[in-house]
Amino acid sequence: MKALIAIPAHNEEDNLPKLLAELSEYRDRYDAVVIDDASQDRTAHVAREIGVPVVQLKANLGIGGAMQAGFRYAVEYGYDIVIQIDADGQHDPAWLEAMIAPIIGRQANCVIGSRYLRGEEDRGYKTPFPRRVGMLFSTLILYLATRKMIYDTTSGFRALDRGAFSYFADSYPVDHPEAEALLMLHQAGFKIVEVPIKMRARQAGSSLFTWIKAARYPLRVLIGFMGQLLNPRR
Repeated sequence: MKALIAIPAHNEEDNLPKLLAELSEYRDRYDAVVIDDASQDRTAHVAREIGVPVVQLKANLGIGGAMQAGFRYAVEYGYDIVIQIDADGQHDPAWLEAMIAPIIGRQANCVIGSRYLRGEEDRGYKTPFPRRVGMLFSTLILYLATRKMIYDTTSGFRALDRGAFSYFADSYPVDHPEAEALLMLHQAGFKIVEVPIKMRARQAGSSLFTWIKAARYPLRVLIGFMGQLLNPRR
């Protein structure tokens, strides 16, 4: 199956070289594309220097807009699987095969690389407190809406089959999309599974998920969920 690694990136010039060097070891099995979300540094230049294609956005659209651009790229170029990997180096490419195995085996349409899967938690990774609180909140809201327990709703390490990413190429949540995207997939009848993975610490820079964003997160998730529950897209 033709697989694409989609890497949304905003001001990640310091982290990209190491990640792309790691991914070069898998180039016989995976293609890669960097979605440059209107970076103000050399993110796009670094990727092109290494020989990785770049989708360069003219305005900063956030992770949702960047990933939708990646999904559209995958549709245009005929891919079967898209694996989302963050540009900060936290997602280890060593887990790629485990991520796509349920899709190849036709057991899932969407696979989440989970740090918190019960009984197989990644105890070595220390989740920043604001992000952990946000994840627990979105897990609860998603369970109440679907009666499906997803333990790592905010994980950005995901694999999607052609049906799922084609669905998102048309419509994808813009602001904090992770949990709302899972609700959309559930409502549309796609199957979601989690596989245990281990995360690494960010190599350079700082997370965009600040205390201010953490305080706003519950309201934004609620608004997104209410909109989707009242007007689901099939």
